[in-house]
Amino acid sequence: YQRSGLTLESLELPLTPSWTYQAKAPAPAWTDPPKADYYAAPGTPLKPRLAFDRAHHVAVVSGRLYFGSSVEHTINCLNADTGTTNWSFFTDGPVRMTPTVQDGKVYAGSDDGTVYCLNATNASLVWKCTPSGATNYLIANNGNFVSPYAIRSSVAVDQGVAYFTSGFFPHEGVYLCAVDAATGARTIASHWQRRFDGSAALQGYILLTATRIFMPGSRSTPYYFDRATGAMLGQYSGAMGTYALLAGSSFFYGPAARGGGQITEGGLIGDTVAAYNNGNALVVTATRSYLLGDTTLSALDRTTRATVWTRSANYPYALILAGTTLL
Repeated sequence: YQRSGLTLESLELPLTPSWTYQAKAPAPAWTDPPKADYYAAPGTPLKPRLAFDRAHHVAVVSGRLYFGSSVEHTINCLNADTGTTNWSFFTDGPVRMTPTVQDGKVYAGSDDGTVYCLNATNASLVWKCTPSGATNYLIANNGNFVSPYAIRSSVAVDQGVAYFTSGFFPHEGVYLCAVDAATGARTIASHWQRRFDGSAALQGYILLTATRIFMPGSRSTPYYFDRATGAMLGQYSGAMGTYALLAGSSFFYGPAARGGGQITEGGLIGDTVAAYNNGNALVVTATRSYLLGDTTLSALDRTTRATVWTRSANYPYALILAGTTLL
């Protein structure tokens, strides 16, 4: 759960299509901000911070491809070899994050305020969890009915525990949860549910280390929590948004700052190490950092942060390193 965008597996180029599945285009939860800051810093360009759901993000496991739909409110499973539909499971709201697949189960959250655990083969419901409980309700929003306690995080499953958040309005209360991945219940000390009022607005993909939980703060800077108890340990300074990754002893987050685009590098205890301007995505190896911006792709020396090379790039939103190939 580091979202490194890094794999040792190589691809045989050139790539050719095997099949095409035409899904309905996503309906993002948030529109772009104004083009510039007209209040605090007049004329300063503003970069979108909440761009976590503008494409279908997929998970591929054991010959099956899984994705959620923010338009049809479904969790979907396709045959990864043919593109044919195996099953679709309907929720009561948009599904915005990549499903998590582990031990024959599929985990995904919905804007209806509920996390669903399904059988990966036939979509039968194993369990569901609504952190806000009986206080959960739906309101009209952008053509959908959504909960103020919508699940706007991934569901991270590790060592038999499922971690997720619920809610994104600080004044309504925001939950951070750890439940039994097999049952959805809280039965032992490492299972807990924390409610935060008036502080965090959590949206994005959860990141885990052995002792910490890292969570983007959407329009604010990220937060980090104690994995054993869910206690909030601190908040970072620097960049804001829903982009985040872990690499070794560093936590990278962004892609926006008060003065425009930025990815900030921090340590694992809330300190700030460096800032990478105008970056949208980053892949970090032991010796190089590859930084993707609006119009360029650059390789940086990992120690000195000096630019090794720069190339023009017309695809500024996602970056993966597969073997020796940057995609």
